[in-house]
Amino acid sequence: QLDDQDPAPGYEGLLSHSAVYPDGHFLGWTPGQVAPLLPKGLAWRLAPGTDLVLEVHMKPSGRTEVVDIAAGQKDYAIGDSFVLPVDVEVQAIQPHAHYRAREVKGLATLPDGTTKWLIYIKDWDFRWQHVYRYVTPFVLPKGTTLEVQYTFDNSADNPRNPQQPPTRVLWGQWSKDEMGDLWIQMLTRDDRDLRTLNEAVRPKVIAEDIAGYESMIRQDPSRIQLHDDVALLYLDVGRAGEAAAHLEASVRLKPESAAAHFNFGTALTFAGRLDEAIDQYQQALKIRPDYGLAHNNLGNVLLGRGNPGEALEHFREALRLDPSNAEAHYNVGSVLRSRGDLSEAAGQFREALQLKPDWIPAVASLAWLLATAPDAALRDANQAIRFAEQAADLTRRQDASALDVLAAAYAAAGQFDRAVAVSQAALEMKPDATLAAAIRRRQELYRQHQAYVSPAL
Repeated sequence: QLDDQDPAPGYEGLLSHSAVYPDGHFLGWTPGQVAPLLPKGLAWRLAPGTDLVLEVHMKPSGRTEVVDIAAGQKDYAIGDSFVLPVDVEVQAIQPHAHYRAREVKGLATLPDGTTKWLIYIKDWDFRWQHVYRYVTPFVLPKGTTLEVQYTFDNSADNPRNPQQPPTRVLWGQWSKDEMGDLWIQMLTRDDRDLRTLNEAVRPKVIAEDIAGYESMIRQDPSRIQLHDDVALLYLDVGRAGEAAAHLEASVRLKPESAAAHFNFGTALTFAGRLDEAIDQYQQALKIRPDYGLAHNNLGNVLLGRGNPGEALEHFREALRLDPSNAEAHYNVGSVLRSRGDLSEAAGQFREALQLKPDWIPAVASLAWLLATAPDAALRDANQAIRFAEQAADLTRRQDASALDVLAAAYAAAGQFDRAVAVSQAALEMKPDATLAAAIRRRQELYRQHQAYVSPAL
């Protein structure tokens, strides 16, 4: 869509915040790199529907503006650190800076206090950057502190300094600016450890990115893509009000953009400003009637406003425009379930799971329907257990709602002791009063060797 909106080949701007390197691979090129040779077993996955985007001069996402080098300063230093929450096997490492970096150090301090060098470049050259793959991968245990240290030379004595005479240098994405990154490719023992690692890294990266984007916006408030990207980050950390402020700026800068109105409406939805959100989604659809995502989100707000019939119309239109929209399938299924049309609802949940197999709301909803449907012909205890166990595993058995679904599935299969135990585990999660009361009522049925069946509508 971004390419379509730009009349020239490709489009101008940064990569979307949603763009990621697949499976932790370094998919980029800097001067000095040769074609990478990966060991067996380290191929990366390409899911159906993925967009491959090539950005010329890879502009990294924002980082905190800690780089502020005075003109003539020879030994400006910056550093950062991170403590590993799990054991990892280190495969490769890649530092990245610009012309004024002179020395790069990467170290690992193990829990016993010993230090291991990860990389040490004594004479950095921007024109010769590379991914360094270790001949023998090695394990760093949980609790290891990873540390990076950069030293910069912004003096006239640095022959690689692009500005002569030297001037003040700040953090920035352009080569005339400076930055100091150290990317480490590592493998975890299993998917659970990978989730733990990502969850530990994520808040750190988001906080740094927010500061970096805000810094760039202060320098140039007219860049819509920066407003959009920092807004997504604010939404990630639950700061919907700040996201809405930036997306409102995007609408002011480009009022004819359906996407700008859609994004603003999304932030307003998260901020609880539903009437304003409805107006923004309608503005988006006025500009672009075939905007499936806007139909879907408008349907969500209308459903929350107590208009399921109108919401269903928008959900179905979203599906007509894009049958691969998993959320629209799920939303259609949810409305149909509330109306008692459980057979079609189950079909919509299955369609959603075909598109997003590990999407917890769809997994749990299908499991609940298969376990508790008032029509015995729709119930399937074995399938209900399979989906309910999947939902419980995806939430690490730390979500009371998912455990409640699993307990109902066990009870549907006549496994009442397990149902009682799992429902007790759900109560120990201390859910809100309404859910806790419902779990207790169902648990009492399980104690009497009775399965829970949802009331017919």
